[in-house]
Amino acid sequence: MKKSVHDRILAPAHERLIGTRVVDNETDHELVIASFHAAPLTASNSLRRNQIHAAHKQLLSMGPGLMTLMVGDFNYPFFTKYLLKEMKDAGYELSLSDQQTYTRYKVFRGHFDFATSLGLKIESVETLPRGASDHLPILVTAEYGQDAPNAD
Repeated sequence: MKKSVHDRILAPAHERLIGTRVVDNETDHELVIASFHAAPLTASNSLRRNQIHAAHKQLLSMGPGLMTLMVGDFNYPFFTKYLLKEMKDAGYELSLSDQQTYTRYKVFRGHFDFATSLGLKIESVETLPRGASDHLPILVTAEYGQDAPNAD
C-alpha cells in the first residue's frame, strides 16, 4: 500500500493490513477477515481511499468470491459520504459504528473506525467502552448475506 509522508518519516505502523481466510465449521462458509489501519489524518483522504482499495484487492486475492469483512481505523472522520459512494460502487458495504469512536480531542471527534463487507449482512457495529487505545473499540455483528457465496 502507498505510504503517507507520516509513515515514511515516523514509521508508526509496520502493518496496515492483516487478514486471514477462515472456515465457519458449523456452516462450512469460508470468509476473509481483516484488520485495517489507514494512514493518519496528516495524509489525504485520497491516499486513504487508495489504501482501502489496495487492501480490498489484497483480500480478494486470498479467495476470489469469498465473503469479506475488514474492520479497523480508517482515519476518515470527514467527507464520509464520498467514501460511502466509492465503497458501494466497488461492491462493498461501509458500516459506521453507532457512536463516535474517537473523542480524545474536540476538533477530531468522530467516526474513525468502520467495517467494510462483501457478501455479509452487517447487523450492527457497536461502540464499546474505552480500553487502552485512544479509539473506542467496535464490535461488528454480521450474518451471511443472501448473495454470499455458499449461502444456504
